[in-house]
Amino acid sequence: MQSIHQMHRDAVLSFPPGVVQLAHTEVCANQAMYIPGRMISVQGHPEFTEDMVREILKMRKYGGIVTDGTYQDGMNRVANKQDGVEVAQAFLRFLHE
Repeated sequence: MQSIHQMHRDAVLSFPPGVVQLAHTEVCANQAMYIPGRMISVQGHPEFTEDMVREILKMRKYGGIVTDGTYQDGMNRVANKQDGVEVAQAFLRFLHE
């Protein structure tokens, strides 16, 4: 199991034909998808660092975009282990296929 930062207000509700589901969470059933030799996609943000997420959460809280509860939940989890580098490496493997 891989973990990456996720902070999105949009969601993919269904997969197009031929897609292999790679990941899901309790919050988002369609977290990552793959079509061999054609496409790979994730809803989360493997490129986000802990510091980036802290700043985004602050901006969204004080901008009225997220509730206090969502902000606190995110801040409680922001330091959890993230596998962004491993996910990025999987993207590179896909590009080299």
